[in-house]
Amino acid sequence: MKQIRLILLIILIPFVSFTQNCSYELNEVDKFNGKVTKITKAKKVIASWQKQKNLKFYNAGSFSVKRIDSDYFLIFDYEIQKYKRFDPYNINSGTQLILLLANGEKITLSTNDKINGTKKTIIGIPPVYCSYLSDINYFLTRKEIDLLLQSKVTSIRFYRTESNGKVGYVDCEIKPKNQEIIKQLLMCLL
Repeated sequence: MKQIRLILLIILIPFVSFTQNCSYELNEVDKFNGKVTKITKAKKVIASWQKQKNLKFYNAGSFSVKRIDSDYFLIFDYEIQKYKRFDPYNINSGTQLILLLANGEKITLSTNDKINGTKKTIIGIPPVYCSYLSDINYFLTRKEIDLLLQSKVTSIRFYRTESNGKVGYVDCEIKPKNQEIIKQLLMCLL
C-alpha cells in the first residue's frame, strides 16, 4: 500500500508543480451565461534559421491553448523573416497544421480561420522583410488532446498560402527543451 502511494505521489508531483506555473491571457466565467473562457499565454516553440531553395530565413512560432466551455483550440502565431522581399503569407479556411509526436503518431489539425498576414520591413543593411500570422485557431477533439498528453511534439508542418495563391509549407523541428510545451499548456486548461 505504501508503494502505491509513493508511486502516485511521484506521478502527481510534476502535474501539481506545473499547474502552479500556468499563466493566462484570459481566465473568466461569463456572469450571464456561465460560459468558461480560458486562454493560456503563448509560449515560443520554434525559433530557427532554415534554408529553402538556397535562401536562408528565420521563422518563429508560438502556441497557446484556448478553452470555451468544453471546446478546445490550439492557437498558433507564426513569423517569418527573409533578406529578400516577399509578400505576406495568408491562411485560408481548411489550412492544416500537422504535429508529429515522439511515439510516431501524427495529428492533423485544420482551421476554419481566414487570416491575412501582416508585413513589416526592418530597415538595415540589408533590410529584413517580415510576415506575421496571428491567432490561427485549430480545433482539438478529445482524442487529439489525449494523444498530445501522452507524447511529446517533436516536429510540425505548417501550411500557408503565398500571395500568388500557391500553398506551401514549412517543416520545423522542435528542440527537445520545447517538446513538452503543448502538453503543459493543455494541462493548464484541464
